[in-house]
Formats: sequence, structure tokens, C-alpha cells
Amino acid sequence: MDPASAVEAKFSKSRRNSGTQNEGLKFLLGDRRFQRIDPATKRRILALLPASGDFGIQTFDAVMTQAPAEPIATDNIDRLFADVTLIEMKSTQKPIRNSALNGFFFGATEREYKMAEALGDKYKFAFVVLNSDNDYGEPFAVLLTLPELQARTRTPRVQFQVNFRTDIEVTADDYQRLIRSPDRPSR
Repeated sequence: MDPASAVEAKFSKSRRNSGTQNEGLKFLLGDRRFQRIDPATKRRILALLPASGDFGIQTFDAVMTQAPAEPIATDNIDRLFADVTLIEMKSTQKPIRNSALNGFFFGATEREYKMAEALGDKYKFAFVVLNSDNDYGEPFAVLLTLPELQARTRTPRVQFQVNFRTDIEVTADDYQRLIRSPDRPSR
């Protein structure tokens, strides 16, 4: 595969994954117990947590209540907080056979695991299968606590997620490291 195709394939996969996440959230939101909340409400939830840690608003995707509730926002979260469970969603388009979730592959951050550990039953992972090629003939989701997830885990492994700083200036050394397409016409 030529370098340009490899780069495009990487970004295509990222777009597909983002689309799968959006579809997964849309599926969950079909159940009125689930709600997507705005960043300000997420920040207020983090302030109300009975545990502290290096948790951010990206550490959960949605919230769930025992029964459908009024829209949760900053003006009512203090009152509704006791009924809220934080939901971290993992979605796939793959044909997962049933709620045993055999073969479901996903990535998770250390923050997600630490938050799940700190909050117990108030933090759940929602595994959303968007493929209908399964025992149920339709998409489905399974909620698991951290201990339930760990009991099903075959081989966890550490993977570093790295973001480069945004304040780096190009130097002469960078030009020495630069590899350009051999098909590029010379100047």
C-alpha cells in the first residue's frame, strides 16, 4: 500500500469508529433511561462524585437512571444525582453472537477502569452490538460493572494513547527526519 493510501485508510478507520460510537449512543438513547448530557452537566457530576481521581468529562459517555427521567442538566443534577449511573459505551459493528459477548474487542483507558473501580455499581460499561447477525436477529446492548467485565476478560494489555504537544516549532533536525514520497516530483 502506498503511503497516501495508508494515511487515508487510517483516517477512514477513525471516521468509521466515530460513526460506530455515534450509532451506539443513538441505540442506547432509544431506551429512555439513558441520556446524553452536556459538558457543563458532566463537570457538575464529576464535582458531586463520592470519589476523587483524575477523572474527566471524557471518562463517561452518557448517564442512566432506574426509570426514564426528566432531561438531566446543571439545574437539576444535584437533585437527580442519587439515581444516576455513569455509562461508558463500547460499540461494534462485528457480528457478536449473543449477550455472552464472546470475541468482543474494545479499548479502554486507565481512567475508565479507575472510575469504575471508585464508583462500583454507579459506573457501568455498555457493550453495544450494532449488527443483527446474532441469536436475537437485532442489535443489542449489555451493561457490565467492572468486576463483571473483568470476569469475562481473557487478556488485557496496556496500550499507550499518545497526543503530541501543540506548541512544537519545526527545526532543522526535523527536516533531517522527514521522509517524503519517492514519487514526488523534484523541485
